Amino acid sequence: MFDFLGQYYKLFLQGTGLTIIISIIGILLGIVLGLLLVLLRRSRFKVLQYISRIYVSIVRGTPSMIQVMLIYYSLSKGIEISQVQVLGSGLDRIIPGSIALGLNSAAYTSEIFRSGIISVPTGQMEAGLSLGMSEKTALFSIVLPQAVRNILPALGNEFITLIKESSVLFYIGVQEVTAQALGVGGTLYDYIAPLLVAALIYWILTSVMAWILGIFEKKMGKKYSITEQNG
Repeated sequence: MFDFLGQYYKLFLQGTGLTIIISIIGILLGIVLGLLLVLLRRSRFKVLQYISRIYVSIVRGTPSMIQVMLIYYSLSKGIEISQVQVLGSGLDRIIPGSIALGLNSAAYTSEIFRSGIISVPTGQMEAGLSLGMSEKTALFSIVLPQAVRNILPALGNEFITLIKESSVLFYIGVQEVTAQALGVGGTLYDYIAPLLVAALIYWILTSVMAWILGIFEKKMGKKYSITEQNG
């Protein structure tokens, strides 16, 4: 059933490598932009608050496939991106696809950050302010580190979801795992076995991500338990 892997395994390896790359870019963009959206949401200016809320509402209320296509076609018309090949796909497709993933993830990540900040007792911020810190310094030095500890499981679930969501990039020709599986299936006139291989690859990637996040959770738990004991 899986005899075809001897001939096509390199395509699946390329697709896996590309999935990892675009997922990492999407995760990093999602974290940075998600944090920015939270800061806008906490701004004193109503306009910035509305911008953040509307962005999150639009992204969460529209299909990721349409978002990917809109960003791809918009960037293709407005910016000339190099067609240099990376693991079988051109940068003109990888870059828009990765940006689309990051923009999508940012909306969900911002809500996760916001819930984490809310979960930190207000006394923590007040303590920082009483020590002479600015609100910004207190937020980044006191509140956010505690918030990250609280939201790490939810943040990890978002990262795992993003890895799986990367499969929608095959609509714009990014040769990630799903695209490679469909390509091999079309050649063999049998899609079941290639798609099973793709499913296995996604399962392995998400399992590894869950394992890494589990290590981070344990380390952060030990760090804060030691800090609380010393305090």
